[in-house]
Amino acid sequence: MILGTESLRRNKTYTLLLALVFFMHVAAYLIIPVFPVFLQNVRTLSLTQVGLVLGAGSIAYQAASLLGGPLSDRFGRRSIMIAGALLQGLAMLGYHVGQAFWQFLVFSGVNGLGVGLLAPAIKATIADAVSEEERTVAFSWRGIFAHLGIIVAGLTITWLTALGRTPFLLSSLVFATLAVITRLTLPNDRCVGPDCRRTPLPEYLQILRHRSFLMFSGISLLIWAFYAQFALVLPLRGEHVLSTSTLIGLIWTINSVSVVLLQGVISRFVLARINPYLALVAGIALLGAGLFGIGFARQFATLSASAVLFILGEMMFLPVLDSLVGYFAKENWLNAYFGVANFVSGIGTALGTSIGGTLVERLGGVASPYPWIAYALTTVLLAAILGLFALYAMPRHKRGRVPDAQGELHITGRKEGSKT
Repeated sequence: MILGTESLRRNKTYTLLLALVFFMHVAAYLIIPVFPVFLQNVRTLSLTQVGLVLGAGSIAYQAASLLGGPLSDRFGRRSIMIAGALLQGLAMLGYHVGQAFWQFLVFSGVNGLGVGLLAPAIKATIADAVSEEERTVAFSWRGIFAHLGIIVAGLTITWLTALGRTPFLLSSLVFATLAVITRLTLPNDRCVGPDCRRTPLPEYLQILRHRSFLMFSGISLLIWAFYAQFALVLPLRGEHVLSTSTLIGLIWTINSVSVVLLQGVISRFVLARINPYLALVAGIALLGAGLFGIGFARQFATLSASAVLFILGEMMFLPVLDSLVGYFAKENWLNAYFGVANFVSGIGTALGTSIGGTLVERLGGVASPYPWIAYALTTVLLAAILGLFALYAMPRHKRGRVPDAQGELHITGRKEGSKT
């Protein structure tokens, strides 16, 4: 059991948010494990085109993430979550009927807009709903519920692909269910009346003066670009090794079971005892080891083992990244900070998938050893960069306190929807 879970269980808003996280990941991971294979084999797109389709969603994700903060300030987080879920459901319908490359680019963009609105709004609400000391634990549980959703999705997609059916319509239905659940369970947090202070859009630019957060964002971009390789190359390598896409969903299921079983242990005995910046270094090393292993796996067991190694890296870095965003953020600007953080992850993912697809193709494809050697060398370089950043940041990091940076950023105003 993770420390601090009892108070989180009694937090009704937080438990409702975990349910939303579950459904969000069920819907998304009905598609993610097989989407690159579907594009390449069924719609006959090249590997470079597949990377561009995935990158288009990431670019739209960036734009929506930046808009999410101001929009949440004006319409409330609940409305933004509903809009995000409905946009993703529309994109799934588009994937179902799409035939041409440009159509998948468009619907990938619509999906990215939905993710960019939904994900940061949920994260900001989680950060707002729990105490500062509970955030790493809270985001660890968010990861567990996310992977419970991935388990359900993985089993479902395995069944659907065995029947020769695509999962897009089912995913669209789950996103519609998510929108309904959000509407019925979360309170309307839109602030109305003369007491509501709307933050002028130009004031959001003050975040660009927060040097510590910007440096952290640069590191985050590198991590996300590297992390994005998994969703691109595992389905393609798995289809090459196994000669079928049926078992690929099971690999995601095994990863998710690993998260459910191990995330609590890692959070309690590792993340709670080491500096968060060291956790980022360890995470990137495990991500790289997993990608390298995938490239030399020859059967389902070794593919799964390499994927688990990769997911151990995710368990190290993902709760820490989300918690650090809350650490750097001013409390009344959580929406904006999580929006910028998701904007950065979108840039990283777009760069990762676009460059990664081209790199793998030019180095001989997933059957060649050269892309995986390139991943190993990249791992060493990124680990060195993160190690230097850790040496810089560790002495300056104070647990439980938001860095003031001697007037580096001063923002006033009441938290959206907060009580006076």
